[in-house]
Formats: sequence, structure tokens, C-alpha cells
Amino acid sequence: MDRLYEQVNFILSGGALKLLVDFLTSQVKTALILEPGGADLEILDAVGIQTEGLILKNKAQKLAGLFPQNTPVGKFTTDCAPVDIDGIWSWAVRIRGTYWTIYVLLQEEPKESFLVGLTPCAGLISLWQTFRHIDATEERLAHLSYIILATKNTLASIFEPMPLTYYAAFLSDVLRESLFPRSISIFRDSADGLSFLEGDERPAPERKGIFAQELLPSVPVVTQIDENTWEVVLPLSDAEQRMFCVSEWERPLADETLNFLELLGNLATRALAINRFRSESSREKAMVSSADFTVFSLSKALTMLQEQKERSSLLSLAAGVISELNPDSECFFVVWDVAGEYISAAYHKKGIATPFTPRSFLAPRLLQKGGKHFFDLRETAAAQVLEELGLSGAVPWPEMADMRYVFPLWENGCLEGFIALSAGGSLLPSHNRFAAVQIVAQFVASELRKFIEQKTR
Repeated sequence: MDRLYEQVNFILSGGALKLLVDFLTSQVKTALILEPGGADLEILDAVGIQTEGLILKNKAQKLAGLFPQNTPVGKFTTDCAPVDIDGIWSWAVRIRGTYWTIYVLLQEEPKESFLVGLTPCAGLISLWQTFRHIDATEERLAHLSYIILATKNTLASIFEPMPLTYYAAFLSDVLRESLFPRSISIFRDSADGLSFLEGDERPAPERKGIFAQELLPSVPVVTQIDENTWEVVLPLSDAEQRMFCVSEWERPLADETLNFLELLGNLATRALAINRFRSESSREKAMVSSADFTVFSLSKALTMLQEQKERSSLLSLAAGVISELNPDSECFFVVWDVAGEYISAAYHKKGIATPFTPRSFLAPRLLQKGGKHFFDLRETAAAQVLEELGLSGAVPWPEMADMRYVFPLWENGCLEGFIALSAGGSLLPSHNRFAAVQIVAQFVASELRKFIEQKTR
């Protein structure tokens, strides 16, 4: 039993090739045993001849084309055909199974007795090759099982909302722990070019080739850099973001590895889009909530403004309302007085009433001549704004130096005053708070007219 085990182990571990060499040595003077390796033929062994190398370049397809391409019947088949390889070999014997092929090159036509005697050796070769195929299949299945486990663990987290830098770090860790590349680097693509984002730091690639394409493929792009280095570029992009995952490997990538990379790339792309939509939705919800709160607050504020009986309390309350709408801003009121002047009347800094020195500008109440309802002091100087409002001359209010916006208080064609407001980092012309300030300004203008009419009766 021990001897039988040793013989079987010897055959399945490659001893079948040794037995084939022994058979050929007893039958022919010279022979070459070959196995296809892609486009080349790899030399497994030789009889009676010295070879210069271990590979016959680009000969596999030529040799295969000399034999019938039908599917083998049974575990293995043997046949022969005339050839002309390198002017030395004139005949080839093929030993073939379902997943493998072995060639024996000869200088003379094999006799019938040779082919008959070759059959037992061919059977042993078949056992050896079948064992190799099963062993390789088991290794691939183990690798595939590990990749499936990695995919399951990835799916649990890849769609979680996270900042882009965290997301890149997550992808880098998944690839490093699942596939074990030599190195991995993730680059972000922007209008300024590619920049390093995560992984093994290295110079950013030039914007050419795959990195310059407008429409990116959804599959990894493999390039052999040198004899021992393969580079894989995995593009990740949605409508607004582009990233490139660049990894280096010491070996060619198996099909299941490339399939996993393609799957991960598709998942990552979908996750980028989903997270972007989620962020946009959150911002929109926040804006809607802010708008709802602004409308509700504005409704209450206008009711309170309407209840004020004194001009000073109206202006102080209005300044407070505007400060609540823009907490970081400064608010400054100038109104027309029946004494025939425009006078500073209220000043709030960050929601707090601030002492100021009242300063007046002598002028009759001005009539509107198609003027603007809003000024941006970044575009127009304060003195020019006042001139457009009809208040020509030096600006008497030092508080205007820190202001950004001016809202004239027009009522029935008369300038009742204006509100000056600093930016405060939040007020923008397209924002709902901007519209709320305009509503407050219009309401205050209407209320100011009432107080002036009461004084002039």
C-alpha cells in the first residue's frame, strides 16, 4: 500500500512527465515536450537536444491550427500531424484533454507502434493534468470565496454616508485587505488636475490616456509596466465627481479579481451618486425648514410691528427682527423726520441694540424717480448710493463704513429712509432671508408714513 501511494503521489506531482521522457528516450533520438502558455509554447522537457531557452515565442496558435479543433472524446486523445518549426521539427504529437494540451515535437514521422506505446503515458499525463486542474480550481474557489466574503462585508458599509476623504480611505482599505496589491493610491480629479487623496502617496498621474477621457469606462484598465509590474486603474465617477483608484501588482490579475474590481467600481460609483443625492436632499430639507421657520417668524414679527405706538419702538423692534433673521450682521436705520432731515434712528450689532451718536442729513423728503429697491455696497460706494437716493454730499453716518446692503424705504413714491445691513456671512440676494428683510423694509416704510401723518395733523 505504501508503494502504491508513493507511485500515485509521484505521478500526480509531475512524475507522469518523467515517465513520458523515459518512454521517448527509448523510442526516438530527439524530442521536445511543450505546453501552450498564451501565445507561446513553454518547454517542459527535452530528449537528446539542448534548448536555448524555455519558450518558443508566438508558436502556440500556429501549432494548434495544424490539428482538428473538435472536442476530445473521453478523458484524453492522441493524434499527430506534420509541422515545420524552426526547420528542425517536422512532426508533432498532440496529447489533449478537455482543459489541457501537451505537444511532443519529433524530427521523424512517428510509427504506429510509437503511438500505441504512447497511450499509457498519455493516460498518466491525463491523470496529472486533471489533478493540476482540480488543484487550481480549488485554489480559485478559495480565492473566490474570500472575495465573496469581502464583497458581503463591503456592501454593509459602502452606502453609508461619509465625507469623500473617509470614503476614499474605506475603498483603499477594502482593496488592500481583500486583494493584497503591492500598492494602492486614490486620486481626485478636479478642474485643477489630479491630486492625491488617499492610500500610498505618489505623484499624481498626467492628464492623458484614461485620465483624460470624458466618458470613463466602468471596468478596470490593466497595463503591464514591466516584466514584474502590472498597473490597474479603476475609474470612479458620477455626474459631479471623478476619482481614480490606481494599484500596482506583482502578478497578472485573475479573472475573479478583475470581476471583483469591476463590481466594486460599480458599487462605489452608485454609492457616490446616492450619497450626493442624500446630501442634496438634506440641504434642500434644511432650506425648506429654514424657509418655513422664516415665514412663521416673519408673520409674528409683522403683527408685533403693527402693534407699536411709537416710532422709536417700531424701529428698535424692526432692527431686532432683522438681526434675528441675520444673527451675525449689523443693522442700521436712517429715517426722515418731520423736522426736514434724515436722521440715524436705530443701530443693532449681532442682535443687540448698540449706542450711537444721532447724525442728521438736511433734505426734504425725497420722491422716488424709478430708483432701485436694493443696493450692494460692494458694487456701488455708499456715497454714490446716497446720491442715487437724492442725498448728495458727504456721508454723515460712520456706521455705513461696515455695511454691505442698503434697502430704501419707499412708500407712495416718498423715501421714508433706508436700512443698511452688513453681510454677516449669511445674507445672499437669492436667500429667503433676503426676501424677508425686503418685506420688513416695506412694512416699516408703511408704518413710518403713519407716524409722520399723525405728527403733521
